[in-house]
Amino acid sequence: MGNNLSVEEKAKMRVLVVDDMVNMRRTVRNMLRQLGYANITEAENGLDAWTKLPSAKIDLAIVDWNMPIMTGVELLRKARADERFANIPFIMITAEVDEGTIAEAAETEVDAYIIKPFVAKVLEEKIDAVMEKKGNASPLDTCLRLAKVFAGAGQFNKAIEQLREALKINSSSPLVYLILGDLYNQRGMLDDAEKAYKKAILLEAKFTRAYDGLADVYEKKGDSKRSMMVMQEAVSKSPRNASRQTKLGNALLEQGMLKEAKAAFETAVKTEPDNMVMRSEMAESLLAKNLNDEAATLFESVSKANPTDINVYNRLGIAYRKQGKLLEAIDEYKKALAIDPGDENLYYNLGTAYIAAKMIDDAKAQFKKALELYPDFKEAQEALDKISNP
Repeated sequence: MGNNLSVEEKAKMRVLVVDDMVNMRRTVRNMLRQLGYANITEAENGLDAWTKLPSAKIDLAIVDWNMPIMTGVELLRKARADERFANIPFIMITAEVDEGTIAEAAETEVDAYIIKPFVAKVLEEKIDAVMEKKGNASPLDTCLRLAKVFAGAGQFNKAIEQLREALKINSSSPLVYLILGDLYNQRGMLDDAEKAYKKAILLEAKFTRAYDGLADVYEKKGDSKRSMMVMQEAVSKSPRNASRQTKLGNALLEQGMLKEAKAAFETAVKTEPDNMVMRSEMAESLLAKNLNDEAATLFESVSKANPTDINVYNRLGIAYRKQGKLLEAIDEYKKALAIDPGDENLYYNLGTAYIAAKMIDDAKAQFKKALELYPDFKEAQEALDKISNP
């Protein structure tokens, strides 16, 4: 492709437009049609786009940076991690470009970004630039692409050869050292991986993906404290990565740094307020450390967002039970059973809550229901025998 796409090239291109605002999608769609692009797929958020990617066969994605349910950045991260979509050019639309945005753009390999408001001419220039780059890969890009292909095929030595060729082309590329580090890490060559990640960081101090790899290496080496310190350094450089904040929170919990862990979790929630999967994971971590008040608060918010999720009711019941809020726990188990009355584990948990509340007859009834559904439920039988024959 040349620097200006031909009419035929534009007609063949399949463009994905992702924005939670209907008016913005309409504006971008009209600009694209004005420029000659007719094959346009729309999505209202990152999750909607993610479900459409496998069948849409997209050539270019134009994505809003901040959206509910799944942000544009999160969509880009998922795409880059999936070999089916890793090479799709992404143009990100953002309201501003500050230091945090630049850090996020660098670590997610965004191809270009456009600042609102913009006109059709700006959009055209950005599309031409990213498609030119895709159609005319540099020798360095070719080596990196081949390295990833060989690595995906399990041909480790050939992947390393391509990366060595890449270093001959550009010995100061942090991306080459990052990929080297990832390969060594996957192979369990932790010392080599550590050196590669450190070299990437030395070449680019804000290259946070290298910090992620280095933290993983230290964790595998059993040095949890050092791993946590590296994660803290990465978070200081790119604080708006909710996944990294969550991992840091978990690491801080393991080190007994509860106040700092809670702060990391709170930042993650503020960054991605609609990510209920992340909230559930944080709640589980807090519950495992008997931080039951904090776990219950997160489970409550998840339950409100997903009122048919049985597991959340169950976990919230456990958190309430650990807090001594037995009537609240009983109520949560009943909510779950109203959705799925055929889950023997829910009857068992409800019976356990009734025992704690000294409601023995109710407990017996629940254990019996659990055994009706699953006669070999050993724990339910033992609990029933214990309260029937004190």
